[in-house]
Amino acid sequence: MAKTWLIGEHIPLHMHRRGQLLHAVSGVMRVETAQAAWIVPPARALWLPPQLPHSVAMRSHRIEMRTIYIDEAQCEDLPKQPVLVEISGLLRELILALLEEPVAYDENGRGGTVASLILTELGRLRERRLEVPMPRDARALRVARALLDNSGLDHDLDRWAEQAGASRRTLARLFRAETGLGFAEWRARLRAIDGLARLSEGASVAETANAVGYASPSAFSAMIHRTLGSPPRRLTRTQS
Repeated sequence: MAKTWLIGEHIPLHMHRRGQLLHAVSGVMRVETAQAAWIVPPARALWLPPQLPHSVAMRSHRIEMRTIYIDEAQCEDLPKQPVLVEISGLLRELILALLEEPVAYDENGRGGTVASLILTELGRLRERRLEVPMPRDARALRVARALLDNSGLDHDLDRWAEQAGASRRTLARLFRAETGLGFAEWRARLRAIDGLARLSEGASVAETANAVGYASPSAFSAMIHRTLGSPPRRLTRTQS
């Protein structure tokens, strides 16, 4: 499926009986499940197993979405949980090639050959652990979604607690218990992943640092290295 979306558009919570490889050749998407959220730039795709409820929000002015749906019977060897994966040049071209075929393509013809190659490539994908774990409690979830909308917001925990309708101590406890991260760690991880998506879309390090709440490019780069274990240039490098 090929579809164009605009910034601010949103696909509400839904699920598919097939597995889904969600990819955009341009633009950035945010995908959310009950357990986690992912920011998906063009260099990557999100694998969603069958029957998994999720929503999608469009973050760029124009998103050219390219989606592959995979029959549940063909998903046995694919991950049982969502994973963000790097898209090779070959897989990107195979997805575009399959879009040239009718939905009911000839499995013994070109469409079947391309689909078979896609399944082979999916088995070789490199996974990136770039999800943001999401809290379940409504108060913490309110804070998490506000920061997903704008990770550069620099409110302290007291202000977030007031907006959430919880005490500072309760909010801190909820983030730790439900995401496995303290609030400051959670926000740093979100900012790192948000920053990588912006860099992948062509923003400069200085622009990105400012957008996600850091005063200098060096502080932003150090935070990404500390949070994700590698410098930004390595994490934004795509496969050939």
